[in-house]
Amino acid sequence: MTVSEIKNLRIRQLLFLNVVLLFFLAAAYMLTRLIDFTISQMFLFIGIAALIQSIVGWTKRNSAKSIIPVMEQIAIYEKEKMGSEWEKQRKVSSQWSLFMSIMMFLNTYVQRDNGEMMKLDLPYLFFLAAGILVIINIGLIVHIRKVDGAQSKSDFKGFTLKQNLMAIVIGVLFGIIIFIFTIAYVRSLF
Repeated sequence: MTVSEIKNLRIRQLLFLNVVLLFFLAAAYMLTRLIDFTISQMFLFIGIAALIQSIVGWTKRNSAKSIIPVMEQIAIYEKEKMGSEWEKQRKVSSQWSLFMSIMMFLNTYVQRDNGEMMKLDLPYLFFLAAGILVIINIGLIVHIRKVDGAQSKSDFKGFTLKQNLMAIVIGVLFGIIIFIFTIAYVRSLF
């Protein structure tokens, strides 16, 4: 692939992922307005979705096939460029999805008797969506620069470990920011 083809592919990848994320956040907001469901049901739904993602990841771990052409082209390109580190990255991604699924099922169990209905406040959802978009885009841009800038497969030695450690640190920091923002936001309502 030429540099311009790769750049075009990466732009389409960023656009696709942002549109999909915004669509699902908007759909979640609309769903909470149309249908009453409990917080435990929300955790159950997220847990099932993460479990499906993990199972799909495990079953097609070494395959670059995708129903979305842009994502398939990216996967083929990255698999060729990264070599065995790409497969390791896919395996770890499936493990994280399984971990997330287990955490959501645990939250479902803990919240089972709560009965509290799920309500999403528009300003809060806007802040959450903006934060998620910023973090995902920064992470993706860092990933793109590393992959596209690498000269050989040896440049990826330890890439998955470093990437996951960075994701954990950023996730914890984002969690703290969300926690502080949530407390401040709830206090402002009273």
